[in-house]
Amino acid sequence: MVQKKEKRTGKRPAVPLPLVAVFVLAVLLPSTVLSFLALRAADREAVYVERSLEAALLAEVNLAANRISALLDALASDLKMEAAAIPLESGSMRSWSREVPAAAFPFLLKDGILTIPEGQGSPAEHEVFRSSFGGFLRGDAQIPVYDHLAGVYRKEMGAFSSREVSPTLLDTGEYGADVASVLPSPPALLEEPSPEKDAPAAPAPAPSFWPGLTQTLGKKASRPAVPDGIAMQQMQSIMTSDPAVREEVFQKAEEEGFALLQRNVAPQAGSVSGADREERSRTVAKGKTFAELRMESSGGLLPRRTDRGLDLIYWLNRGNGDAAGFFLDTEAIRDMIAGAVPDLLTEVRVLAVLDDRGEPLVRPEIPALPDWRRPFVAREISPLLPGWEAGSWLVDPEFVSSRARFAVLAVWILTAVLFVVILAGGVSVIRMLSAEIRTARQKATFAASVSHELKTPLTSIRLFAEMLLSGRTRSEEKKNEYLRTMVSEAERLSRLVDNVLTFSGKGNGGQKLAMEPLDLAELAAGTADQLQPHLAGNGFSLSFRGQKRLPVTGDREALRQVLMNLLSNGEKYSGDRREITVECRAENGMAVIDILDRGIGVDPRHSEKIFQEFFREDDSLAAPKGGAGLGLSIARDIARRHGGDVLYAPRDGGGSIFSLLLPFDGTGENFRG
Repeated sequence: MVQKKEKRTGKRPAVPLPLVAVFVLAVLLPSTVLSFLALRAADREAVYVERSLEAALLAEVNLAANRISALLDALASDLKMEAAAIPLESGSMRSWSREVPAAAFPFLLKDGILTIPEGQGSPAEHEVFRSSFGGFLRGDAQIPVYDHLAGVYRKEMGAFSSREVSPTLLDTGEYGADVASVLPSPPALLEEPSPEKDAPAAPAPAPSFWPGLTQTLGKKASRPAVPDGIAMQQMQSIMTSDPAVREEVFQKAEEEGFALLQRNVAPQAGSVSGADREERSRTVAKGKTFAELRMESSGGLLPRRTDRGLDLIYWLNRGNGDAAGFFLDTEAIRDMIAGAVPDLLTEVRVLAVLDDRGEPLVRPEIPALPDWRRPFVAREISPLLPGWEAGSWLVDPEFVSSRARFAVLAVWILTAVLFVVILAGGVSVIRMLSAEIRTARQKATFAASVSHELKTPLTSIRLFAEMLLSGRTRSEEKKNEYLRTMVSEAERLSRLVDNVLTFSGKGNGGQKLAMEPLDLAELAAGTADQLQPHLAGNGFSLSFRGQKRLPVTGDREALRQVLMNLLSNGEKYSGDRREITVECRAENGMAVIDILDRGIGVDPRHSEKIFQEFFREDDSLAAPKGGAGLGLSIARDIARRHGGDVLYAPRDGGGSIFSLLLPFDGTGENFRG
């Protein structure tokens, strides 16, 4: 039965605070923290994607630079053997035949005279050679000699080893390959220069430590001598990892007369979006004469940058002040380098080698060429090719940002889904636990209410029975009144017991229904007649109208219980206007019994809740209207087991309408609950 009051709060039962606290501390708070950390990681996804791509592309660039260094290594080795075989007599040079394709023509420096054999090379090549290297080889001029900063200052790592090798040609660090084989042979392997004629002054001692580098290296300088390659690698590592030391090295080089160069490119990886970084090259230049160079080395490749581009020779000290070598065919070298580079184009990047003018050796066949000045990653190749860069450009400049946006979006979506799932799950658990707690409370209240409801009619029956037994009541009218009250209370007790038994049987699938053909209108009329005396005694007017015959199939006693519950509900919650009407009608293939009252009505918010088990707005024992909160729940359950339903609707002018709907003939085919 439903408890309806004129004044209602309409509030949901409060969720227990300890349960909310456990949910917040054990579920919601950790989920929020994890979501926050995930979103912070997502914001850094662009940096991660860029660094991953940078590492992958830089590995390819290093591979290309290493192959070029190995190519120069092999070329220098071949040229060394060829230069050692050049005749020292100028007349005999005419018979020289080119064995190395990159060698354009040989030259000979003997007794200060520079000789080019006739018939070797073109007049234009001779003119280029003489303008670039003629005065230098004769000792009349200086040219810039290129070196890597780490090669210049590797002595700061400790004492030199005993090898007399040129720092200009040593490269095992940034340039990616050990080019020891392209170094000129130590003088000991050739004819030693005579002390009287060629011996140079002793080289100046290694530059002393400056403060920043001393602080970085600690006590390394006091250790025993370190091999040149290792010392140079250590120097490069310090310069890369410590910007302060790198700046001091550049400053020191400038103070000592080295020319600081600028790179032709501004790598974009790790830079601010759209910024062109002016990067200084780690290759430096210093003007030297041929005599100074011969003091440091016995031969090797020697580049010179001009307005025409890069000119390159190979020279070899032949002893007694003589030297021989080759002027190299730059176009042939460019072709050899282009053939040594890995695949030029993939779906992601363009890999190219830029010359000293910033132009690619090979242009890829793509619709839109990249900005060659702005590679994604790049590195200088070698001091032997000053100004040359190996670099990688993205085919799609937005590749990194699009990948990062996709990753960030995916993380946001996954985090949001996870958070929503956790939150929804937590809320569901709280609601389930709250429902269980509420049900447990309702069951406790139900037990107390049932005890109270059972006790009330039993007390009345006992009271009137004792009065009749005592013989104090002489009036027959009073005796009949007491007997009617006892019968009414017994019927009330019977209905309550029936409801309790029906409710107890729901957990096992409900009581088995004894289905039989019956007239629902006749059953409703009989039930109304049965309650007529009781209702009239309580001041109610009960009227019956409507269709005379409603054939259905059902359990007579179960349907009678439904009607009794609905009529009892109308009686219990009536106001000052004590009117109850029973109407029988047919609608859409359904037999309908309407119970209309002029009671206090139902709050629209609770129009469905009133059919829930134990639902009573005021479930205290002091409530003005008693009941266990089972009547309407049982009525709807029985009706639905018959293929029908019990519905509520407000009545115009005040009150309620409770309708029992059953399919005609008991088939249930015309009803969809």
